[in-house]
Amino acid sequence: MWPTEDDWRRTVPDRLAAAVARWDLRLGPEITGGSVSHVRTVTTADGLPAVLKLSFPHREARDEAAALAWWDGRGAVRLLASDPEDPFVLLLERCAPGTRLVDREDLGPTERLTIGADAVARLWAAGVPESSPFERLVDVCDEWADLAEHRMQTLAPPLDPGVVRQGVALLRELPRTATREVVVHGDHNPGNVLAAEREPWLVIDPKPMTGDPAYDLCPLLMQVDDPFALPDPVAAVVDRTALVADRTGLAPDRVHAWSVARLVESALWYVSRGEVPEAQDNAARAARIAHLLG
Repeated sequence: MWPTEDDWRRTVPDRLAAAVARWDLRLGPEITGGSVSHVRTVTTADGLPAVLKLSFPHREARDEAAALAWWDGRGAVRLLASDPEDPFVLLLERCAPGTRLVDREDLGPTERLTIGADAVARLWAAGVPESSPFERLVDVCDEWADLAEHRMQTLAPPLDPGVVRQGVALLRELPRTATREVVVHGDHNPGNVLAAEREPWLVIDPKPMTGDPAYDLCPLLMQVDDPFALPDPVAAVVDRTALVADRTGLAPDRVHAWSVARLVESALWYVSRGEVPEAQDNAARAARIAHLLG
């Protein structure tokens, strides 16, 4: 059983003190603005700037250390140390200046998409470890498909049942028809790509699984800025998909299909939280992209 967020937050001071003592760290300011975690800048005993991350224990974050160790700094922040008894306490390389790609308003969407696509492709190039500790995308997507169907049946949200059926079918189909298997980042959005010194850009906060690399691209496409706020959103999605597909060697239709699948899954997640307008927005986006699939 995972703890509640409130229960976990009560343990943070003790976990923080234990990590500082274990690795002989000097604490710096807290880093805010991320997901549910407690992140501090620290300095190691030998003067190395680093980051101490205490994640809220949950399934998606369980294998973050294993993914960072597998990539070993090739396109991602380097794992400096992890607590063998607590996989949610990590000592990480510090990115400087650490500006998030999503905050680089001096860069246009084309530049941001290119940076983001190149960054995640570096992670995929590592392949999959022979003895993989990671969950399989096919298994996770099967669970999501079942859950989306259950939510549709039991909560009866005002969503187009046709696009939900299509998204659910794609969740089951796409992982099984992949021609390539990698360790996917799992949450590759432009808030998880940071400006750094060792490399120009480094990726953080993976939620790793093994499977189809095309799974990773939807958040990047939707969040460098909002294509659906543009005068011709479908044309913008087509152009952006063509760009990232070219940078990563993936088929544009497959990227479109994963966007439909992920937007439908997200819509039903919003439904489960009672956030119906957000659910309808994601389902509407999925429907418009689905027309590109024929």
